[in-house]
Amino acid sequence: MYEYAERAGARIAYRASGSGPAVVLIKNNRRPPDLPIADWLAQRFRVLQIHPVGFGASDRPDEYDFGSIGDQVLTVLDHQGIDQFAVWGFSQPACMSAMAARSTDRATALVMGGVPPIGFPTEAEMGRMEREPRLPRPALEFWRSYRAHDWHHELRLYSGAKVAYLGTADPAIRRFRRLKPVLEGIGFTYLEFDGLTHSTCGLGDASADGRRVARTVVDSLISRSAVQAGRGG
Repeated sequence: MYEYAERAGARIAYRASGSGPAVVLIKNNRRPPDLPIADWLAQRFRVLQIHPVGFGASDRPDEYDFGSIGDQVLTVLDHQGIDQFAVWGFSQPACMSAMAARSTDRATALVMGGVPPIGFPTEAEMGRMEREPRLPRPALEFWRSYRAHDWHHELRLYSGAKVAYLGTADPAIRRFRRLKPVLEGIGFTYLEFDGLTHSTCGLGDASADGRRVARTVVDSLISRSAVQAGRGG
């Protein structure tokens, strides 16, 4: 069953499990109801799988600010009485996660998988989206909002722990690798997973590969957080 929180007249669907530090997983589809990796994460964390308005099991109004991902995430967290959180997404939800992280100092960590954190979508890619009649309006409006930001600047300013990752069999790997020095220069931990595709590296993979990816990402976050805490002290 889903739980719901309301913002600006629309219901935001989410599922909550586990206990511990909060990890928000952004979902943009209804199926499966739970991301396979959520059960593993819930052994150590309070996991909230949040569907932005216009996506998944959330309301789908004709008119809405579909780029207000950060406010929507905070609405759910306030509903749950949670302050600080890490936010994690793969593919389009990675970009939704970046929108959430940039909007609040309550986001202590950002994980972006399966998509280059900077320079995506390109002008040409956005042009194709604008011309695609089958692209749902919420998705188009989200991408318009996302591209309004300078992500090199936004991610450089973001002070939380940052992880970017991709499988080496993902077609985007060349673009991703060209960005590696830039990403590391603005504080990202950069991870590649040998032989994994876009699907097998994602949060929807229930195999041992999916758990290996999640474990490596979590270990990287914990390591980065410890380093940052040491510097702060």
